[in-house]
Amino acid sequence: MDVKRFGKRLMRIRKNRNLTQKELANEIDVSTKTVSRYEHGLAFPDKRKLHTISKLLNVDIDYLLMGSRN
Repeated sequence: MDVKRFGKRLMRIRKNRNLTQKELANEIDVSTKTVSRYEHGLAFPDKRKLHTISKLLNVDIDYLLMGSRN
């Protein structure tokens, strides 16, 4: 898994869902800075946050991690 590619996918999906970084941050209970760090490949969410992001954005975790749709 490539953290930078994860971040790019996360950003693209977030924008496609018309969410701001702040809105996503509020929904997953992190700071806006943390969302920015995720999207720029500087940090990675723990398992619980990853699950929450997946459910909120309505995408498979596999897609977020690897770009594959199962």
